[in-house]
Amino acid sequence: MQFLEDEISQVTTTVWDSVLGVPLVREPEVPPGPPRAVLGCVQFTGAWEGAVTIECSAEFAKRAAGTMFGVEPEAASVSDTQDAIGELANMTGGNIKALLPEPCRLSLPTVTEGGDFNTRVSGGTLVTTVAFDCEGSPLIIRLHKKTDQA
Repeated sequence: MQFLEDEISQVTTTVWDSVLGVPLVREPEVPPGPPRAVLGCVQFTGAWEGAVTIECSAEFAKRAAGTMFGVEPEAASVSDTQDAIGELANMTGGNIKALLPEPCRLSLPTVTEGGDFNTRVSGGTLVTTVAFDCEGSPLIIRLHKKTDQA
């Protein structure tokens, strides 16, 4: 069992359902990333330090932006798409923050988009990965914890 795995699964499912009206299907294995991905990240500071990332396909990110901003997905701009994924990362992270020891603060979201990038949370260790099928696209949630320094 990974750290807060079931809770992260529940939080993510609730956020996606309430904000997007999109059902998620939990995947037992982490699928390969999409050819073009959008990744949102928020960091935790305080009694528990680390970060949570959400990664989805660029295609799904446009659909999410369309739903959140009331436009056709094709009409969603790059800024709309990045704002949507940033907000989803913020909502997901905020709900995870409620599960962590207090005091704990949440950073502003950062968003990366592209077809060939690696993500690393500097000074962190991956403690949980939860994968979903999201309308035929992969959705991957990763929780990183700051590595204790001796």
